[in-house]
Amino acid sequence: MKKFGILLLTIIISILLAAFYGAIHDQVTFSISPEYFTVFKFEQFGFLEWGNKNPRMTTALIGVLATWWVGLYIGIFQGLVGLIHKDHKLMFKYVMNSIFITLGITILFGFIGFLIGKFDNEVYSNCCFPYEIEDGKNFMIVGSIHNYGYTGGEIGALIGIAYQIIMRKEAIV
Repeated sequence: MKKFGILLLTIIISILLAAFYGAIHDQVTFSISPEYFTVFKFEQFGFLEWGNKNPRMTTALIGVLATWWVGLYIGIFQGLVGLIHKDHKLMFKYVMNSIFITLGITILFGFIGFLIGKFDNEVYSNCCFPYEIEDGKNFMIVGSIHNYGYTGGEIGALIGIAYQIIMRKEAIV
């Protein structure tokens, strides 16, 4: 029964961490390319009319909406894998470690996306059709950060699962 409680707690913590990460992440990327949000994301999320009245708050909300569900999936999968551990204390320890591994790898991949976008020498004069973008380079950098971040989350989750399985095998030996 305690392990089921840890599973539920894992899901809640993962959702909250993902939502917080999304809000902060989008504040950072807004600083790189406000247009990515005011022109593209505000429209994508249906916030075009009122989003420009408070763009930072709207951007944070978009960050939450774009990531909370990733936390749900990560929490479910990491929590279910965590059931392999001998007791609820080990389960909590290894599941939380795997969640932070996932988060760290997500951040690392986002940074890699930044570097790739930053040093990509492609000309962005006709960037982002059908949107009219003034700063195509920074728009594309933020797009790269976002795309690599999602990839990092997926890879990080797999590494987190592998970590838990390795920790379980070491506990048996």
